Amino acid sequence: MFLRARRHRATARNRRPADVMARSLVPYSLLMTHESLPEERVPGGRGRRRSPLTENTLSAAILATKALTIGFAIDAIVNANSPRLRGKAIRTRAVGYVGALFIVPMAWRLLPDRGRYPRALDLAVTVPLLLDAGGNALGLYDEAHIDDLVHLANAAIVSGVAGALFAPRVDERWQAALAGAGVAIAGASAWELLEFGALQLGADGMNLTYQDTMVDILDGWVGAIAGALFTLTRVPREREQRNRHGWRGVLGLRQERPAT
Repeated sequence: MFLRARRHRATARNRRPADVMARSLVPYSLLMTHESLPEERVPGGRGRRRSPLTENTLSAAILATKALTIGFAIDAIVNANSPRLRGKAIRTRAVGYVGALFIVPMAWRLLPDRGRYPRALDLAVTVPLLLDAGGNALGLYDEAHIDDLVHLANAAIVSGVAGALFAPRVDERWQAALAGAGVAIAGASAWELLEFGALQLGADGMNLTYQDTMVDILDGWVGAIAGALFTLTRVPREREQRNRHGWRGVLGLRQERPAT
């Protein structure tokens, strides 16, 4: 046993530094070049990579929802004075619909070392815009409680995104979830204050009541909690992993390079 231990130490001393460095870089190179993996699972990642069918389905859904939203925005601008749209500041909202459609694409383009396009996040941002635009255009906004869905979805998105951004900077992931939920609740409350200010300045057709405001705040709380649960389930438990992978993986920004 003594001779075997000496032989092992001698082998370790004689190992070339280049060999040691090459061995230490293998996991990192595999992480940065996922295409070289024989399986779909990514080292250090969370779950399997999406199949081409899933990616194509998400792309088709994004294209359809954005096209419908733009169509409703055009209808709002053209028919702003019709009874179904009058008094809703619909032209301003139409501009907001179209502008918000480009939030995720523009943010992704501005990111340094961006990964693959976050289709799920883009779809999550687009759907509330479509609900708001379509609900007003079809006269279903109040009857179908679309306002509640929009407030809930927006708060959930803000909470989840903020939680992902906080996650690498806190000790425990519940702290990131709590901070993200707080940001969403603060944003929802600020929106209600803006609506109240617009009403005081003479905006008509808003149909604001005490009950409506309280329900909107409740929707914001529910959405914030949903976003916090997303943070708790998607963010790695260990802080070392959160620091290594950052917030990108949580929001669907994987390490794969975009196709050129």
